[in-house]
Amino acid sequence: MKKVYDEKNWIEALSKQTLNAQYKIMYSSLIDGFVKNSNHMMIPVDDHLVHRGDGVFEAIRLIQFRPYLLTEHLARLEKSAAMIGLKLPKTRSEIAELIHEACVLSELKDGMIRLFISRGPGDFSTNPYATVGSQIYLVVTHFTPLDEIKYLEGVSVLKSRIPQKASFFATIKSCNYLPNVLMKKEAIDLKCDFAIGVDERGFLLESSTENIGLVDEDNFLVHPPLDMVLQGCTMTRSFELAKQHLTAELKGVQVRPIQFDELFTAKEVMMFGTTLDVLPVCYVEEESVGTGNVGEIAKKLRTLILEDQKAK
Repeated sequence: MKKVYDEKNWIEALSKQTLNAQYKIMYSSLIDGFVKNSNHMMIPVDDHLVHRGDGVFEAIRLIQFRPYLLTEHLARLEKSAAMIGLKLPKTRSEIAELIHEACVLSELKDGMIRLFISRGPGDFSTNPYATVGSQIYLVVTHFTPLDEIKYLEGVSVLKSRIPQKASFFATIKSCNYLPNVLMKKEAIDLKCDFAIGVDERGFLLESSTENIGLVDEDNFLVHPPLDMVLQGCTMTRSFELAKQHLTAELKGVQVRPIQFDELFTAKEVMMFGTTLDVLPVCYVEEESVGTGNVGEIAKKLRTLILEDQKAK
């Protein structure tokens, strides 16, 4: 039989585990405090976040000691929570204060902020009212950027075969990410960088955790409508910056339905995401995009985002 631990020995055993040293600090509203030992960064097993995916979250970049696009991320968090009837346990400004405090305590100049709002611990049923109330779990970690070679040579994408979320669920950044996980698995298994979702009519949606856009044959920067995809903070900011810096190569920006096949005729294709910034796509289903080289618009947009990150 396996050993039954008492509280003291259980904590000692946990402390001896070799877990992720990249996790610098965690806040839990259950304790209303921080912990720096990654072995003790825990969520109760009966929290609805764990066994039902019942919660919402945000991933925020920490850049030069400052959370990038914090206002936008917290606005989206609040919207997602409201859509599933999840009451935030603190106000938006109080959550912002918690984030700033955690970042200081992490002692990181650059990193990732992982913010979760859960329905809370209670029982293992689907009853959202059988909990002690919503909770905040906040973790600040190191950030490992994508290899620079990907920005120089571009990445590859393919059409996903995973069934996509219905509109209501697609527009909520909930913790139920099983379809997203399967899309990432699909891409890795097929030795591709990203799988891109399409709806039943063949229109582009999004990738596992990234938005996609393109420069069409008429020199417009385009992304799909937001009724079937999550509105990415990085994509939104990139399009704002594109509007402010129109060039001869870019007539304007548009939001419209995009058939998957348009990727093959696009002048440029690019991914947008918190951990990616603006990432050029050079291969779709093993066919070259445009000239097969990284496009000038993608380069310019990435430069603008990097400059924006330093300015904010």
